[in-house]
Amino acid sequence: MFLGDSLTEGVGSKRISHVAELAKQLGASEFRLRPIDARNGQVDFNVAGLMNGRASDLWLWNLACEGKTIESDFDWLPLISSLRPEVVIVFRGSLESIIRPAMLRNDAWPWWVPRAWRNYSAMDPRCYFSATWWRKAKQTSVDALKQKARLKLLKLQPGKPLMELEKLVEYQSELLQKLRVVSARVLVLGLLPVSETCFPNSPAYFESVNTKLKEVANAAGAEFLDWASLLPTKGTHAELFYRDSFHPNEAGARALSEILLQAL
Repeated sequence: MFLGDSLTEGVGSKRISHVAELAKQLGASEFRLRPIDARNGQVDFNVAGLMNGRASDLWLWNLACEGKTIESDFDWLPLISSLRPEVVIVFRGSLESIIRPAMLRNDAWPWWVPRAWRNYSAMDPRCYFSATWWRKAKQTSVDALKQKARLKLLKLQPGKPLMELEKLVEYQSELLQKLRVVSARVLVLGLLPVSETCFPNSPAYFESVNTKLKEVANAAGAEFLDWASLLPTKGTHAELFYRDSFHPNEAGARALSEILLQAL
């Protein structure tokens, strides 16, 4: 089972991710679930685009969901407990730890920032542009304006992560403790590198987050894998990521799945 955000669920219509690539390499069946609503303490779920029809005794359950932070993983615990998977892989912290404009916390947005841009991800760089020329033209121009605005905001005030490190560590520690009850092998994945150009001050902060994630994993009796250090050294990491330097592209997903396969 895999817990995480868009880095694990995958992006685009094909949902390219290390989980999908790992399923291919193992000849396994992949099943994707994501929450679609929460009411009266109950969570409704929906198939998120795929249940492949391979005849396999090995199932990869991808429970990751874009835009969801680590506290949402606790909703999956009853399902995880019932299915009793052999391995639970937790890849959390990237979405929570990107350094973003401080206005997300204090709500002191300058007047010139459109209201539609005032959420945590609205001004993030686009992963890629449409192949249709007129859509690409619009997306390129809007993205350029957003990046100019975002970088200006980061210069006006020191940026902040979406979730403070202490809170992330608290959630991660509690989650790993609860997963111990399932008696599964628990593997915690370290954060992947991001570009200083795209996300100022985030690379250094990611290093401190990785240090804490490793400490928490060790304390909880889980394994920690710094898979970023095992990425191919030839060429640049930019070849493995979309233009946002955050989401792995098809080549990156394949490289990560190979690293994960060796670790498993």
